[in-house]
Amino acid sequence: MKEDKQKEVKPMRSPIEWFFKLGDYVTKGDPLRQQDFTYYMIFILFSAFAMMFVSNLIRVIKGDWYSLIWTLVGFAIMSLQYFSLKGLYQMRQLRKKPKVEPKVESINEMLKLFKEDKMLKGGK
Repeated sequence: MKEDKQKEVKPMRSPIEWFFKLGDYVTKGDPLRQQDFTYYMIFILFSAFAMMFVSNLIRVIKGDWYSLIWTLVGFAIMSLQYFSLKGLYQMRQLRKKPKVEPKVESINEMLKLFKEDKMLKGGK
């Protein structure tokens, strides 16, 4: 009977631990789902700051110079989100269609690949 009363008491988690456990709840610990979730969240942030930038830009054009600072803030954050979004998009594309590295068995094949690569990039 005393053993029933002395059950293990789990320590109370801090709000910060609870907050970070939400990510595992959403993605179920799968890194691919986490990548997709991050991609969609960054897209939402990019859209929000793009709308903020446009609305403040319209106010500046109408003559409200106090909105200039928020226009610049919206542009700066939107630019950062764009490059993050672009990187995540490229990673998702590579995940869907991985690049196949060509087999190189001789020096001549290697030189041929270098020439083809140079031609594709527009070199001589």
